[in-house]
Amino acid sequence: MRYPPLVWIPIAAIGIGLIACGSSSNESADAADDQVSKDEAPQDEAELMRQAAIEAGLPMSDVEIPVISARTYTTGHIQVNVSGHFDIDASPALDTKASISDGEYTWIQYGASGEAAPNATVTIGHGDMGISVAVGRYVATGTSTECTMKTNVTPAKVSGHFTCPKVGGYNQADGSMGDVKIKVDFEASS
Repeated sequence: MRYPPLVWIPIAAIGIGLIACGSSSNESADAADDQVSKDEAPQDEAELMRQAAIEAGLPMSDVEIPVISARTYTTGHIQVNVSGHFDIDASPALDTKASISDGEYTWIQYGASGEAAPNATVTIGHGDMGISVAVGRYVATGTSTECTMKTNVTPAKVSGHFTCPKVGGYNQADGSMGDVKIKVDFEASS
């Protein structure tokens, strides 16, 4: 399975954190560290990745990442506004075949990814949220580290408002880069 680029940041942070920790030569200390007291609740994977990223010096957001149950999406809409290095003011249709939540990670696709027409992908899970917007050869991606992201999750619908005041925009055709501002309102229903 191929994971979106947003997934690799926390994975790299965990690897760096593990390398930085080294190994202990005191086996009894290791055994004591491995025991979890009855009062201590086990940490979830997202919190462990967040702690490793912080220890590795990577920027982390304070945005709470929602857990979305496994589901497919049948209806929805998005309003995408991008200004700066490139501009988008569009409402691409929900791509029902490319939109899914697997219980750990969510991809909600609007428009056809990689096509010339405006399109956007909302990603949620593994300790981060993100929005990728594109039109023609232009693309920009914002994450919860540099954007304000609010979501609402119910058993039948996921909705949100993302605002990214300054993220990098890229033109794949000529390699030019420049800043863009992204504003997105979206919803998708099961």
